[in-house]
Amino acid sequence: MIYKDTDNKEPVLAILEKMLELAGADKKALIERELRIMRAGVKGERESSYLIDFHLKDSTRTAVVHDLRLVLDDGRVAQIDHLLIHRTRRLYVLETKHFAHGVKITEQGEFLRWNDWKKTYEGMPSPLAQNERHALVLRKVLESMGLGESPIETLVLVAPEARIDRPRKFDTSQVVKADQFMERLHKSLEEAPVLSVLSGLLKNTVSDSIGDIAKKLVALHRPSTSDYMARFGVQREALVRAAPAAASASAPAPAPAPAPAAPLPLRPEPVPATASPLRNAPRAAVIPARALAEQQTQGTAADSASGLDDAAQPHACRGCGSAALSIVWGKYGYYFKCGACSGNTPFNVGCGGADHKERIRKDGRHFYRECADCGSSSLYFTNPA
Repeated sequence: MIYKDTDNKEPVLAILEKMLELAGADKKALIERELRIMRAGVKGERESSYLIDFHLKDSTRTAVVHDLRLVLDDGRVAQIDHLLIHRTRRLYVLETKHFAHGVKITEQGEFLRWNDWKKTYEGMPSPLAQNERHALVLRKVLESMGLGESPIETLVLVAPEARIDRPRKFDTSQVVKADQFMERLHKSLEEAPVLSVLSGLLKNTVSDSIGDIAKKLVALHRPSTSDYMARFGVQREALVRAAPAAASASAPAPAPAPAPAAPLPLRPEPVPATASPLRNAPRAAVIPARALAEQQTQGTAADSASGLDDAAQPHACRGCGSAALSIVWGKYGYYFKCGACSGNTPFNVGCGGADHKERIRKDGRHFYRECADCGSSSLYFTNPA
C-alpha cells in the first residue's frame, strides 16, 4: 500500500528554468548542471515509482513511502527515494539513479558514468555509500520510535535499459535493475534468518502495524527548503518581474489585463502526500493554439515563471500513464517513447488555422511547434538530458 507519493518537483524546475534566463554568464553553467541533475533524478524516480507501485500499491504485506526526507537534530539528512516496510519489519531503502548511457563499477567500488559529450567516463559519488548514510539516519529515527532492531537493507535501482559494467570481485549485488527489484526483494526475504522473520511477525501482531510505522515516518517528512535564488545570486524581484513579461510575450493576441500574479515563493510548497502525479497524469493531448487563446489563462506562479506555451506542458504515456517520455523519430514521424513501459504514444500538432500545416522542429533536445502561415514558433517539449 502507498502511504506517500513523490513530491512535486515541477515548481522547482520552473523556477530554475526562469533563473537560467536571468542569470549572468558566470552562473548559467551551474544552473544548467543543477537542472540536468534534477531532471535526471525526476525521470529516474518516476520510472522506479511506477514499477514499485505496479507491484505493491495493493499489497497488505508491504508499506511504500516515496520521497521521504528525514532530518536529525544534529543536522544529518536522509533523502530516501523509496522506502519499503515489510510486515516482518524489514525495511528496504531504495536509491534511484538514472544513467542515460550506463554506469561502470570498478574493483575498488568506484562508480563511473559515461559522458556522451566528452566520450569518456567520469567519476561520481558512490550511491552505495550514499544509501548507507541514509540508512544510518533512518536507524536513528527508528530507535527514537522503539524500532531500533528492525533490519535495514539498501538497494540502488537503475533504469531497466541502462548498461551496468560490473567488476568480477567487488560485490555489486545491491545494484539492481528497477524492473528486477521484486525478485531481489523475494530473495532477501528467503535468505533472512528464520528467527528474525518470526520475531518481526510476532512484534507486528502486538505493536504498531507497518501502516502505523509508515504514517509515523511520513509525519516526520521535512521537504527540502533550498533557496536557489540565494545560492545562484538571482534577485527575487527580477524573477517576479520576469514572470508576467514572459507570459505576455507568449500570448498570441492582446487580452484584458489579468489580476496581478501572486509573488513567486522562495521555496515551492510540496504537493500533499496523497497526490499521485503518475496515477492522475492526463493522457497525451495537444490543444490547438486558437483554442488556447480563447481559454482563460490560469495557473500557479511557478507555471507563469516557466515561460512555456500551454501546449508544452507534460504529457503522459497512453499505455501506463507515466510522464517519463522522450520524443523520437519513427517511420511515420515523431512520437513519444515511454521510458517506463517502452510503449509508443502518437501526437499531432495543429494551430487551428484553415489549411495551415503546423510542424515540429528539432533543435538538440528541444522540440518546437511552428506554423509558417501564422509565423508562430513555441517550445513544445524538451527531452530529458
